[in-house]
Amino acid sequence: MTSSIKPSQRQIYADRIERVIDHLQNTDPGETPDLEALASVAALSPFHFHRIYRLMTGETVADTIKRIRLARAVPALDRSIAAATDASGYATSQGLARALKAETGHTATQIRRSVDIRQSLEAAMRRPDLTDAPMVIEIVATEPLTLTALRNTGPYPELNGVYNRLFELVFSELPMEALRGLYGYLHDDPRITPAKDCRAEVAVDVGGQGALIDDLYRIDVPAGRCARLCHLGDYDTIQPSVDALYAAVIDAGEIVADQPMRFHYLDDPEAVEAADLRADIYLPLA
Repeated sequence: MTSSIKPSQRQIYADRIERVIDHLQNTDPGETPDLEALASVAALSPFHFHRIYRLMTGETVADTIKRIRLARAVPALDRSIAAATDASGYATSQGLARALKAETGHTATQIRRSVDIRQSLEAAMRRPDLTDAPMVIEIVATEPLTLTALRNTGPYPELNGVYNRLFELVFSELPMEALRGLYGYLHDDPRITPAKDCRAEVAVDVGGQGALIDDLYRIDVPAGRCARLCHLGDYDTIQPSVDALYAAVIDAGEIVADQPMRFHYLDDPEAVEAADLRADIYLPLA
C-alpha cells in the first residue's frame, strides 16, 4: 500500500531536530555532547537519531558542532583572532586557524580583513533548512520472527567471518534445510562511527530451533508495520539505501518505532555478483 503524505509529521521531525540544534548552540563550545542525551532532547530513539539528524540537516552532529563553532568565530574576527578563538571554543588560535582554512579555504587573516568574505561565510554557516519535497513510501505488514543471533563489534565489511561462525554454531546440530532467512542489524552508521566501534547482530531464521550454544541468543521480532526498501548492489554500499528509506519515512509523515532497523539478505555473496545482490531493509513504524 502507499501511505498518504502528512506534512505536519515532517514538521514534527523538523521541530525535534531544531530543539537539538538549539541545544547545541547553547552548549559550551568546548563541550562534546553525548549522542544519547541529544536523542533524548529530540525525543527520538537512539536507534534512529543520528540517521534522522543527518537526513534532516544534511550534516552529522559533529559537522553541526564545527559549523556552530566557526559561525561564532567569523563575526568575532573583525575584533581580533584572540576574540574569535574565545568565541569558538578552540583551545588555541592555531587550532581555529587550521579549522577555518580546512572548512572555508581562507586564512583567518584573509577573513578578518575582508568584509565580503565574512558576510559570505556567515551566510553559508547559517542553520540548515529542514524542509524538503515530500516522497512516497510503501508500507508493509510483517509477521513475527524468532531469530538466532550473535553480537559483534568491529568493521562491517568483516561480518562475513561472524556469519561463518554463526552458521557453524547453528548448523552443528540442524540441517541446512532449516534455514529460512539470513538477517542482520547494523546499529551504527560507519560514516559517523569509527569502524572498530560499529555494533552489529548477525542472525538466521531457523524457526527458533536448536540449542543456544556458546554466544548464541534469540531475538523475538514482533509483527507490525514497517517501511521496506529493496537495496540492489554490494552489501557494503547499503548506507545510501538506508538514507533513502529514512528520508521516505519522514516525507511520508510516518513515525519510526523504538525498534532497530533490520536487514534481510536475500542473496549469497559467494554465489551472486556484488552488483546483483539484494537486501530488504525494514524500518519499524509506530
